Amino acid sequence: MSESQAEEDRRVAIFDDRPFFERALVYGCHHGIIDAERLQHIRHDAPKGMVQIAEYFGTQYLRANIEEARLRMVNLVSLYLEDCSGGDLARAARLLRDNTFLSHSRGGSEMLKRLWALPEDSSHGLLNRQSQKDFLAVWSLRTLAAYRQVLAERQTYQSTISAALWFAEQLGVRPSELSTIAAESVIRSALLVRLSGSKLKTMPSLGEFASALEDLRRKGRPLRRKSAVDDLWPDLPQSCREPAEREWRRFLEEDLPRIIDASLPLGKLVQDLEPLYFLRDFDAAESEQLIVAASREWQRLTAGKTDDSSLLTVFVCLAAGMPGKPALARSEARKLLHQARRDGLQREPVLAFIRSFAPDPMQDDLAALWIDFFPEAVSYLLDASDDTLSGALEFLAENCVVHPDRRAASARK
Repeated sequence: MSESQAEEDRRVAIFDDRPFFERALVYGCHHGIIDAERLQHIRHDAPKGMVQIAEYFGTQYLRANIEEARLRMVNLVSLYLEDCSGGDLARAARLLRDNTFLSHSRGGSEMLKRLWALPEDSSHGLLNRQSQKDFLAVWSLRTLAAYRQVLAERQTYQSTISAALWFAEQLGVRPSELSTIAAESVIRSALLVRLSGSKLKTMPSLGEFASALEDLRRKGRPLRRKSAVDDLWPDLPQSCREPAEREWRRFLEEDLPRIIDASLPLGKLVQDLEPLYFLRDFDAAESEQLIVAASREWQRLTAGKTDDSSLLTVFVCLAAGMPGKPALARSEARKLLHQARRDGLQREPVLAFIRSFAPDPMQDDLAALWIDFFPEAVSYLLDASDDTLSGALEFLAENCVVHPDRRAASARK
């Protein structure tokens, strides 16, 4: 048969909604590939297959079970034939000629059993949610297209888990420690370990994770030029390359912009990224490290000020979407007002900042201070009738710290 004729047969088959087995059988008989003797063998074997399938899923003594078994058997044979032949009816007909009918049914069943054995997601050690029998009951009636789609998904999960296990072994983490852990998080942590240079030798704890992010933030945007996964892990096996490169791209596109964004407090950054990384368990000492890191961030933004006016200045800046400062020059105050009138004032970011970074004994009082202050601030700072900003500036001067421009620099020291 010419290639053009085979291609024409494939195009015709696409629009034929009969089971692929039936199409291949009719094609084989019509073109002399399957003779009467082979057809008789198929007729002899088919009832045996139906009984076996009916017994597996229920009983052979009910007509409804036998009819359902017939549909399952035809579909299993169709799955195997179409997958092996690539949809080529002539090739499928030759397979029917050269192999027993029941071998094709078993072939379809084995395809589905291999699919069942693959992981349903990228969590290592997660047990199959369906029994094999329940899975076969559903999938023995599904199409080849559905099978191939799920097969591709599960093969990706399998390769990701295998890569995560390799990275974990290199960093001294036992497979048992990864039970139900998302494999992607293990790979990201492994990349972070090498990206941090010599500071980390194994998977980071929470405190080490925060320190690593802080170090990367200091390195800034040139980090984007840090090349590919091969530079981080030169001994990476080929089978691990695709999952590792996928997570590296996600790190560059999703994590890195947030890491180098100095306006995002370190504590909030750690809180947001921590679920995406595999971290070792931490104890009270680790918790203390995070408290110290949060305290450093609080000290940096407040410049050590504890009076209400300085803290309200920081809060108003954050509410307007600007970096927090404990004192503003008059020109900076005008800029803040213009931005607030354009974008509004937000209450929640300030409360989140207080919860993340303020010393524990101060948090409730600071939250109450801001909640009480916020409605009045909105009333004055966003007053559209105050088109010269004079009333808003006066309100800021009375409640916050606003200096003439020439004194702002010294006030921040």
